[in-house]
Amino acid sequence: MFNPFRIVWELIEFGLQALFVYVLVIVIFTGIIATVIYKEKNKEASWNKAIKEAKIEYEKECTRIDGCRILKDGTIEW
Repeated sequence: MFNPFRIVWELIEFGLQALFVYVLVIVIFTGIIATVIYKEKNKEASWNKAIKEAKIEYEKECTRIDGCRILKDGTIEW
């Protein structure tokens, strides 16, 4: 038997399910985009930190007349 209220109810259910999936996809994509942006900003900061450390290590120079001793663990005795 034809029941119009059942058809309307099923359409409402389908709309709610589609809305849930749509919102879920938006939340997931927003999280992915936020994660990528956060990692890119931190990557730039870590590169700047690494460059500063490399400059500091590069600027060190042995000024002793007899030279600087290199230890077994790779460190330099200034």
